[in-house]
Amino acid sequence: MSPSRSIAAELRDLQARCRACTRCVQDGLLPVAAPTFSGTAAACLFLVGQAPGLVELESRRPFSGRAGRELDRWMIRAGFESAEEFRRRVYIAAVARCFPGRNPRGGGDQRPSRGVIENCASWLDAELELLRPPVVIAVGQLAISRFLGPGSLEERVGRAFGSAPVVVPLPHPSGQSRWLNDPANRDRLERALSLISELRGRHCATKRS
Repeated sequence: MSPSRSIAAELRDLQARCRACTRCVQDGLLPVAAPTFSGTAAACLFLVGQAPGLVELESRRPFSGRAGRELDRWMIRAGFESAEEFRRRVYIAAVARCFPGRNPRGGGDQRPSRGVIENCASWLDAELELLRPPVVIAVGQLAISRFLGPGSLEERVGRAFGSAPVVVPLPHPSGQSRWLNDPANRDRLERALSLISELRGRHCATKRS
């Protein structure tokens, strides 16, 4: 089933306004505004990450760095024919829309500040309200907490939560994460990818992109 023209048009308008957003720069929270997300109203699933990284600041394409390549591999294991199909069929957004900067203490990117998260919340809320996705894939602790509140990855990865949408948590695919060094956590990831495969088969077969 194709999305209605009104929903598609409303989404394009929302995306244009998001891409033009400079709220965090005006508030002194970020030096550069580069809102990053991708997808259309025809998407059958919705993926939410933490924030764009340095690579995404240049590419303006979500998950386009090393972590994104690992995410692509996970999604192929979850039943998508290719990375291209995954990115065509899934709306990809984040809790924070702009690169939050490098961690001054080292060890990757810094966590988006509370002010940045609050400024960005309306974009994610509006996308969810408009698209009403049946499934949300929440990647990383910040995204998982957005939908499920505080809790550990061990308690959540490998399980599905709620309905309309069903929330499926995943760990962040960053190479700096040591969480997947534990075999039990790798098993949790495999269960999560199996859940996504099942949900993809249920919801993507009837929604054409």
